[in-house]
Amino acid sequence: MIISQVSMQVSTTTKDIQIESRALPFRWDFNFPGENGKARYEMTLPAFTVAGDAKPYAVFIPRIGNQVQAFLNGHMVDTSSDLDNPSKDTSKEPYWITVPTALLFKDRPNILVLSTAVQALRWGGLSEVYYGPEQELRNKYVRAFWWQQSSYIVIFVALFLMGMISWALWLSQREGLYGLFALSATWGGLSAINQISTTSWLPWPVQGIMASVALAWHIVFMTRFTLGLVGRTASWVRLTLLATALSIGIAFVLAEPVYWTLVVSFLFLPMMAALVYTAKAADVEQSRQARLLFGVSLVVALTALRDLFVVHIAESGISHFALLPHALFLYVIMMGWILVQRYTEQHTLYHELNVTLEHRVQEREQQLSRSFEQIQEQGEERARLVERQRIMSDIHDGVGGQLVGLVNMIKRGERNHALFDQKQLSEHAQMALDELRVAVDAMQPVEGDLATVLATLRYRLEPRLKASDLELIWQIDELPIMSELNPQKVLQIQRILLEAFTNIIQHAKATTVTVRAKHIVDLDSVQITIDDDGVGFEPQELKATGHGVRNMCFRAEAIGALITFQRLKAKGVTLTLTMPVI
Repeated sequence: MIISQVSMQVSTTTKDIQIESRALPFRWDFNFPGENGKARYEMTLPAFTVAGDAKPYAVFIPRIGNQVQAFLNGHMVDTSSDLDNPSKDTSKEPYWITVPTALLFKDRPNILVLSTAVQALRWGGLSEVYYGPEQELRNKYVRAFWWQQSSYIVIFVALFLMGMISWALWLSQREGLYGLFALSATWGGLSAINQISTTSWLPWPVQGIMASVALAWHIVFMTRFTLGLVGRTASWVRLTLLATALSIGIAFVLAEPVYWTLVVSFLFLPMMAALVYTAKAADVEQSRQARLLFGVSLVVALTALRDLFVVHIAESGISHFALLPHALFLYVIMMGWILVQRYTEQHTLYHELNVTLEHRVQEREQQLSRSFEQIQEQGEERARLVERQRIMSDIHDGVGGQLVGLVNMIKRGERNHALFDQKQLSEHAQMALDELRVAVDAMQPVEGDLATVLATLRYRLEPRLKASDLELIWQIDELPIMSELNPQKVLQIQRILLEAFTNIIQHAKATTVTVRAKHIVDLDSVQITIDDDGVGFEPQELKATGHGVRNMCFRAEAIGALITFQRLKAKGVTLTLTMPVI
């Protein structure tokens, strides 16, 4: 049965009213515009019949707002809302009460009382009330729940997916149509989330303003997207976005339903513009896309017109729900169809291009096969030339430099008729020989084994260290394989260490030199340290140590390594070379 008459007690900030009999539906904002308050609805249910003992009964209300508590024959049967907490909004979903049969009277009418708290412009009030066996009312409730809740979940998921696709296409192609649809889908998704959630995350009316702006901007951007599909520009979009946001804010501040109706009417104008332009495009182009777009625009415009008169203007609108968000969903389907169509066209085009290219490729294959051998031979020859040039450069920079220094010493001695310093000549000759050996060793394949490189260097330098009365302590841990350890890097490492040993021999006045190498697991790097017990130097003296230290730093930087010097507390210097394991 349908209950369409109730008695009411209304309490607002300005008045208290007792109404003995009031026809339903009752819309709060039409009777108490701009006011918050509370309403108590009392209605009579028929006596519980014996035939109904086997059937559970229920109360179904399509819409009631905003916070509700239900009492049956003086007993509370629903406590899902706190009347003093406006975060819960029951008007977003149909209201259902399972009636406990134990509370029903069999010999007299039953009294159902609905106590509500209402906020202005939040769809407060009461629609018709349905009472009867639960099985008979369940289908009505499921249908209402689908249109008011479940359908918005579908809308949100579709908007989210199509919006993400459109954002991705816009970011990759920078096509304006994708950007417009992505913006529309984003705002539409926010509006759908607001409808799905019966618990507000912002205080009212801020929540209402944000949700209304999101829906309005969803409509504006979707309208602009529609005009873009028919090749029309719209310079009024930014002004419309600003105007709708301001007018919605003003409507909520004034809390008058008539102002909110004017805002909804204003949003009808761009939809009518889209309808006119799509109709012209369908008439001129006679294309499937233009006709489908006109059909969608027509459905959206008619739905908006229906919502304006049935939902927003009529007091009975509380018994109905808006269909415009569902009609706008047709644009999502339209966008999906456009993407499929564009993909099909591109696929056909690519297929035709592939056929053409296949013939051209076949023509070129023979030319490429003939030229491949020539290119391979040229590459091998170029590699030999590059390697030859590298070896020549290494010998020129290393051995050549030492030999030039040696020749200059001899010439200076001849000009000055001085006796040659045999020790200096021997050292320069030995350094030239070391450079030559290092260059030769660097060309040997090491397959990323740094330990082998260090062992070879030790073999080359140990006789020279012994000749200089230097004791060598060698502590090399197990080192990881360095896949990028090519001849160039090997040569740079050898030259850095060779320069370090040469400095110790010539300047440190040391008796012991210690070489360590280990794998720093945390940094994934290899660390080589050289300690001596010589006289050492202060860190500020590095700038005055000549080209040797600077060359060592440049070589380390060239291979992505870091070299540091530290004077020990007792005496001597520690050189640390840190290289990443690659």
